[in-house]
Amino acid sequence: MGYISLLIFFTLIISLYFISRQTINNIYSFLSLFINKDKVIFLIVSLIYFPGTVIHEMAHFFMATILFLKVKDIRLFPKIERNDIKLGSVSFEKQDFLRGVIVGIAPFIFAFLIFYSISALNLFPSNIFLMNVFFIYLIFTISSTMFSSKKDLIDLIYLIPFFIIVFGVFYFFNLNINFIFNNQIFLNTFFNVIETLNFYLFYSITINLIILLSAKLIILLSKK
Repeated sequence: MGYISLLIFFTLIISLYFISRQTINNIYSFLSLFINKDKVIFLIVSLIYFPGTVIHEMAHFFMATILFLKVKDIRLFPKIERNDIKLGSVSFEKQDFLRGVIVGIAPFIFAFLIFYSISALNLFPSNIFLMNVFFIYLIFTISSTMFSSKKDLIDLIYLIPFFIIVFGVFYFFNLNINFIFNNQIFLNTFFNVIETLNFYLFYSITINLIILLSAKLIILLSKK
């Protein structure tokens, strides 16, 4: 059952990535029904996702700082350049690919930490309506912006030879790591965390689908 949860975890992440992209595009199309200026629409969309953008960029910043990589520039507010809008950015010096990859995936790490903290503190769901609305919005924005850009993950290509080297070292020196997989306490804790994250990923997908289908329906009806 535990490994099925892990499979579901990766399936949900992949699904959320594609669905959240479609949601953003359809929000843009929905707003275009009422607003004729692209820059205004871009600005509204960026403000909708602003909390998630802040967490995304601060995750890059803190991880780069922790790994002793000099942060050259950080921008949290949206900036319109020509016909495109950049929600935020963090520029840091890249000294090696491993630290670059860790900084690149930092938004995932921070998002999952936030989701797990919300669960551990029993903050959501709540008996307070406004608190539920707040956390639904927070979950939506964080989950939709936690996916790193292509630029952030450019160093991931180097993980292939890295894992080949690591596997070679374990094989050459006959190192045994079975004790990790045989530790039931560790496995139970790990899969409990995965199941908690699955709940929030599933909830994120549900929120995105509601917004996506609602926007599509309104757009469709407006064309009749």
